[in-house]
Amino acid sequence: MRQKRKLAGTVILLILGVLFLLLGRSAQWALDEWGGLNLDEILFTLTQPLKGTDAGIIRNYIVYAVLPAAAVLFVVVTVSAFLKKRLRKIPVIPVFFLIAAVFCAFQTARLCLELEVLDYLKHRGERSEYIEENYVDPEDVTLTFPEKKRNLIYLYLESMEVAYSDTQDGGLFEDNYIPELTKIAKQAEDFSGSASTVLNGAYSWKYTTWTMGGMFAATTGLPLKIPIEMQGVDTNYMSTQDSFFPGITSLGDILKREGYVNDLLIGSDATFGGRRLYFSTHGDYEFHDYLYYKEHALPVGYKAFWGYEDEKLFAYAKERLEELASSEDPFNLTILTVDTHYPNGYVCRLCDDVYDTQYANVIACSDRQVSEFLTWCSQQDWYEDTAIVVSGDHPTMATFCDGAPEDYTRKVYTAYINSAVSPVRDEMRTYSTVDNFPTTLAAMGVEIEGDRLGMGTNLFSDLDTLDERDGSARIEEELSRTSSWMNAQADIEPVTADITYDPVDEEAHTLSFTIRDVSSDRIDGFRCCMRMYGYKTAAGSDYIQWISAEPDGEGGWHAEWTFPTEKAYSGIIKLQATCMVDGARSHVLDLHYVHVSFDEGGGNVEWYECDTSGRRLES
Repeated sequence: MRQKRKLAGTVILLILGVLFLLLGRSAQWALDEWGGLNLDEILFTLTQPLKGTDAGIIRNYIVYAVLPAAAVLFVVVTVSAFLKKRLRKIPVIPVFFLIAAVFCAFQTARLCLELEVLDYLKHRGERSEYIEENYVDPEDVTLTFPEKKRNLIYLYLESMEVAYSDTQDGGLFEDNYIPELTKIAKQAEDFSGSASTVLNGAYSWKYTTWTMGGMFAATTGLPLKIPIEMQGVDTNYMSTQDSFFPGITSLGDILKREGYVNDLLIGSDATFGGRRLYFSTHGDYEFHDYLYYKEHALPVGYKAFWGYEDEKLFAYAKERLEELASSEDPFNLTILTVDTHYPNGYVCRLCDDVYDTQYANVIACSDRQVSEFLTWCSQQDWYEDTAIVVSGDHPTMATFCDGAPEDYTRKVYTAYINSAVSPVRDEMRTYSTVDNFPTTLAAMGVEIEGDRLGMGTNLFSDLDTLDERDGSARIEEELSRTSSWMNAQADIEPVTADITYDPVDEEAHTLSFTIRDVSSDRIDGFRCCMRMYGYKTAAGSDYIQWISAEPDGEGGWHAEWTFPTEKAYSGIIKLQATCMVDGARSHVLDLHYVHVSFDEGGGNVEWYECDTSGRRLES
């Protein structure tokens, strides 16, 4: 008996050690992947549909965290068995457990510090009115378009920063990885002033440092700050809504009213990150994304990186511009590149192998492709009547710029080409991506009453930006606090449903529930989970089974599991209904807990509904 207890203890230590190692490596991976984001931004991304996600990110996690944990497990077990055969009583597994536990604690602490978890929890209880006090509603502003309306090409460059240039041009490196874009910014307008020899760019506020956040800021003048938790469940519900911030007026809304054709051209699935919902409900954009070209142009089964590479993107953009220019209506073509996405970018056939890192070569390749595309644009008949904005969507999330000095301000690349107006202030301006909203309209020749829209300032005017007036430190502090006004603008309608949990079937050993009267018609199904805490599988983890709820023929959905009875069990079972939107995970609709006990083989079943800690709920 003592030997069995010792063996059980050793197995438990081994399992916990592997779990700690996996958690520690996961924390490291999260810092590498999302070190530039804050906790709210990560939660936003994680609670969006996974549809359209680059599979490379998932593979990267497996290589970074899962495979090392498996390799270490193999080594520890092999060494322990080897020493045991030689009667050497070296506590390999206990030592491994201690090292793994310390490693996990250290990496978790690092993650919490980097993501400022304590500050996040602190500020969630504080309120701020900074956003609404500094917001200018476009509906209250007179916008005067020129008699001959100018077209717009808005080119978002994935993760493109000023930092990629050399030190003499304001960057971080000896080599200038973006020489063509450097020339373009100096010839166009980046609001650095005529006396400056370095590039200028836009600062990314909190809640604007990922793609959807950056595009939202540039087209509404607002950070994408939304309520993450509703009804006690962490979720943002955006994918279940019929609109994305319906009370906000965006660039697309304004241009649509003025008769523009709005078009979004991207090399990935527009569904990812809420982009399809946002651009469809704000400006009625036409979508030319990976799904569109997969149906109309790409070879069967073709997928590169997130969808299709930038070489194809620019070829499709040229075709689309020729189509748009043939119409009498003014157009707004919004383009988003993808090859420079973290962690290492995508190496296409046009990339050279000049630099030591893959990411540097990909950045240089993007630089050349963007320059060639802009040169082509300048040779077209419609060019003189078209304003072009070239802007990074956010700073890179890759580790490429991690060596930046503490006093170096990382800015996204910004250039206004062929603007209808010139800056009033010939000096280095301090601005953020929210300022692109009114500045873009001004570049199109639109007169803006008061020169402010959203939280942004028209950089061609003489007004101070909020960064110049208040400083970035105060802005970041205010944005960290809860904004009731932003929550109201999001106008998120919680998804509700009637869920009937059936009694445990003691003979069939099944649990089931039925979902009816779902409030959102965007939900097209449910993935439902049953988790038995403490009923260990061969891998040592809790027993978890996912199933798809099936239509019950009466307008509802029914989920039913048969729990395993190979061994006795007494513990909590969690039932979870997860909504599906467009075939992808959306959010957790409800959690329900049942305490169940039975003998080996399933006899003597007893059960009761309970809370998360197993306490019986009053009926």
